[in-house]
Amino acid sequence: MPCSISFRHPQITRPFALIALILLLHLTLKARAADSTLVFYADKQVSDTLWQPLFSAIQDDLAKENYAIPDRAPHLMRSSEIHTGEEFGRVVEVKLLGRCDVAQQAYRPLKPGPLGWVLRVHGEIQPFIYVDCTRMAQVLDPTTISMPTQQRIRAMSQAISHVLVHEWIHIVTQNSGHTTHGISEAQLTPATLVAEPPSDNSSAVPVSAASSSVADEK
Repeated sequence: MPCSISFRHPQITRPFALIALILLLHLTLKARAADSTLVFYADKQVSDTLWQPLFSAIQDDLAKENYAIPDRAPHLMRSSEIHTGEEFGRVVEVKLLGRCDVAQQAYRPLKPGPLGWVLRVHGEIQPFIYVDCTRMAQVLDPTTISMPTQQRIRAMSQAISHVLVHEWIHIVTQNSGHTTHGISEAQLTPATLVAEPPSDNSSAVPVSAASSSVADEK
């Protein structure tokens, strides 16, 4: 006598799938929490068009340069993208001061001051980076004034990235000292500020030899 056997999926399948999804999300959050996250704050006049080229410049720098930073692929996000309940591990807050674009700047004598700085509290360098975009634009203006718009945007993004990395090295190493050459010099020339990663094939930009202070602590 022929017989048939029907198979039914057990009722546990759907709850099990839900549990698996929750575990996967939990592991994803833990993985993110184990990495560094750079959270960016900016003034209201900063254009939304800044973020894509800036984040791209930072990612290229960290991937292609041999900086003294263990995390070569941090999570980059704007403060407006933070959601309630999100978990992060090592967080560095980055405050961009000014417009952060490369619109032609009216000439004004530059007062002495850094392009970026960090905070030291009770002997410990805190995970806060400040970048003065207004001063940066003035420093770069003689270099970028004749550039096409997209090249100027790239130059400004690269300069912000280099100042950020310079300050992040202070935080990671807890060392306020500087080197005699490279990204950790106390003063960076416009050439260093706008320099592309070494593997990039873009042409070099001629710049003046004047230098600007970067890493004063406050």
